[in-house]
Amino acid sequence: MDFRSIIFILICFSRLNSQWLSFDLSEADVVTFKKQVEPTIISVAISGGQSTMLNLTQNQRFGITFSIPMGWDLSLSSYESNPLLNPLMLEGQVLVTENLVLIGKMNIFSNSKETINAAGYGCNFISDSWATNISMGWLEGPTHLRVRYVDSSIIGKRTLAKVPILLGVGYNNYRGSIKGFDNIDIPKSIDNSISYLITGTELIIEGVNVELQVRLNSKFFQFNFTIFHLFF
Repeated sequence: MDFRSIIFILICFSRLNSQWLSFDLSEADVVTFKKQVEPTIISVAISGGQSTMLNLTQNQRFGITFSIPMGWDLSLSSYESNPLLNPLMLEGQVLVTENLVLIGKMNIFSNSKETINAAGYGCNFISDSWATNISMGWLEGPTHLRVRYVDSSIIGKRTLAKVPILLGVGYNNYRGSIKGFDNIDIPKSIDNSISYLITGTELIIEGVNVELQVRLNSKFFQFNFTIFHLFF
């Protein structure tokens, strides 16, 4: 299986799963609206803030990644069923100095005949054994939801029994703006922040680079499957 075949499989998988993602907030109960909607906002914010720890060098200054994030609401309060699946996210990284990496990411998908787009940008500062990241981004859900977030993290890389291990911590500050409701009991925005632990590893499967990354908080668990390739 080559790199192009895996990309094709991921795109097909993402199209199917993206049908499960719902931004129709009218499904949430008015009395517990904030508790039911916040897991969706957290899922969007952490998915957009996640950054793959690419080993960019002077000989390979550009990298591209394809990720599928899957989140679980640990409080079991969400109006959506677990897992909270996000469609394929495309990310590009370019090494501009010896240690500074610029990042851009996006996805555009259709859900219930609505076009929803998510995008973000940020930077990594990398060394041989660790990286720091700061990212900003947004999601536009035409009917009910707008999400804005700032995410920061620090990740260390170690080798255990010849297996690379990623360990780190992160912090995400998010704001979900609620649109299209006249009910005074429904908040106009949901603002909060979340800190989380990061763990993961890198694998090579049939010659394709894969990163598996978990982000864990008492409220939320996210698993991110990423394939990546380096160029130039």
